[in-house]
Amino acid sequence: MIIHSINAKNVLKYSSLNINEIPEQGLIAISGPNESGKSSIGETVCFALFGRTFSLDVDELTKIIRWGETHCSAELEFSAADGQKYQLERFLDDAGNHSARLSPFGVDDDQVVRGVEQVADKIYQLIGFEYEEFVESFYLAQREITTPHPHSYAVKTMAGLVTLEYCAAACQEDRAETHQELEQRNQELGGLQKQVEELDINPGLMPGLESERHEVNQRMDETQRLIDELGGAATAYQDVIPKRDKARSKSGSAGFFSFLFLILAAVAGGAWYLLGKLPEHDWSVSLNSWLGQMVPNWEMAMLPWLLYAAGAFALLFLIFLIRRSALKRSVAGFNETAAALATAINNLDGLPQEDASTEEAPEQSLNSDVVEEEVEQESVESNPPAEVVDRAARVRLSGRIADWSASLAEVRDGVANELDLLGLGLESTRRRSGELDQAIAIEQERLDRATRLKEMQSSLKEKIDERQQHIDICSLADELIQGTSREVSHQFNRKLRGLVSKTLPLFTENRYEHLQIDDDLTVRAFSSEKRDFMDLDEISSGTQRQIMLAVRLALSQELVGRAVQGGQFLFLDEPFAFFDEKRTRSALTVLPTLSEELKQIWIVAQDFADDLKFDMHVQCDREYESLPAARD
Repeated sequence: MIIHSINAKNVLKYSSLNINEIPEQGLIAISGPNESGKSSIGETVCFALFGRTFSLDVDELTKIIRWGETHCSAELEFSAADGQKYQLERFLDDAGNHSARLSPFGVDDDQVVRGVEQVADKIYQLIGFEYEEFVESFYLAQREITTPHPHSYAVKTMAGLVTLEYCAAACQEDRAETHQELEQRNQELGGLQKQVEELDINPGLMPGLESERHEVNQRMDETQRLIDELGGAATAYQDVIPKRDKARSKSGSAGFFSFLFLILAAVAGGAWYLLGKLPEHDWSVSLNSWLGQMVPNWEMAMLPWLLYAAGAFALLFLIFLIRRSALKRSVAGFNETAAALATAINNLDGLPQEDASTEEAPEQSLNSDVVEEEVEQESVESNPPAEVVDRAARVRLSGRIADWSASLAEVRDGVANELDLLGLGLESTRRRSGELDQAIAIEQERLDRATRLKEMQSSLKEKIDERQQHIDICSLADELIQGTSREVSHQFNRKLRGLVSKTLPLFTENRYEHLQIDDDLTVRAFSSEKRDFMDLDEISSGTQRQIMLAVRLALSQELVGRAVQGGQFLFLDEPFAFFDEKRTRSALTVLPTLSEELKQIWIVAQDFADDLKFDMHVQCDREYESLPAARD
């Protein structure tokens, strides 16, 4: 990302900080004496981007508010790798209320991101790094330049080791859990085997119970079907009797009116024909004379009304004729209801009788024959007329129902007797079915339990084999992850050495060209004079800091290549604090040429030589609380 402007209010030293029209490429110098606010500019950038600073912990964030003020704000304009320009605003008050807002320039308001967490997620998507990586690479706070810690999150992230470490930890945890699970599964397998042995299953018992239950259920279903059929048909028959009588009455009335309107239509039509077509006929003369006497003001001009009357009577004739036909069809439909009831009564003769073999119950049926006999005896005593049915009377009843000669009382009593007898038989069959269901349920439960136990045994064995295979896979994965981590670390160090080798000769005037960087990021420099690698303790402090600056710039270049994929700024706070003037001049000459991606380089120092040229020079003064931008 490239910074275009920095604006803040009440942040650290400054009541007002405004640096605008910042060059997108080149060296930007910030100079001034101690406590003049140089580092405040870098910390303002850090606060705007990540909501925190290097010098303050997260729980001390309110200290960033200028002394005596209740709130502060920071605004940063920057462009990301996508080429879009963004405006980032952050607000904080002394009560700890923290808010953030990120908006692209020239887009609709629906693309504005609000909220601290939402802005943090969006910032990471745009710039490709987080705070920890930022302070280890692009942001050098005012401190002694030291070797980066090899186990820091930022360095591991740059090297690509964080994901591998997560995978390794997850793999080891998974393997330990799987071992514990195996022990538990083996114990469960032994318990299941013991339960299977305790069950004593008779393979011939269930088929006999099911065969008898099938026969009993068939008889019960048929009885219930006949009860439903008879009851429904009887109800329908009783419901349609008044409807049928009413339909027959209406049909007769409709027939009478249709005949009447037919006569009237013929009379009106004949009169119109005689008067209109045969006016000289004797009948026409008589009819005209009669109409003149019966109809006041009768004239021949009123002759069309006879035709209209004939048409109206003809239409009414058709209406009542159609009505009569519809009513006759309804009466015919009611006849089907009577036929259905007659058929239902006749079907009672086909009811299956109880087979004597079904009266012999198995041991599990609890020998309920005596109970059935008692229930049947009680039913006979309470309903003596329903015990015996006169089949001839049943045939006569069905015939009288079919020709609508049976009365409602006769139908109601006859059907009630049949339903009582059917209900008595159904209850007896239902009790027998219940006994068989109970016996079958008990045996089925035992069979199901045995089946479940065997299935659980089989499933446990498969899971035990699967878990053992999983342990083997975890062990192999752990070996692969460890080897991959070593290879990734080695490649990262080699790439880091390659990047340092390009910058180190420029910083050290070609006296040191190569570094040896171990996996723990221990640094040793190759001296062309001694033709050997030297520990940093053997090198002057100024040269050590040149080497460490080269290492950190190499980390910055690595992060740019891995995550940023575009132009990036560097903020170096007092990087030359321990450099002599010659080393400082050499470093300032070299920095703009290090990388095509590290375009915007901010350099903070107490002062710079007058003959040094910068693309922008910001001068700070401890006497002023505000800072406008200034150019050389």
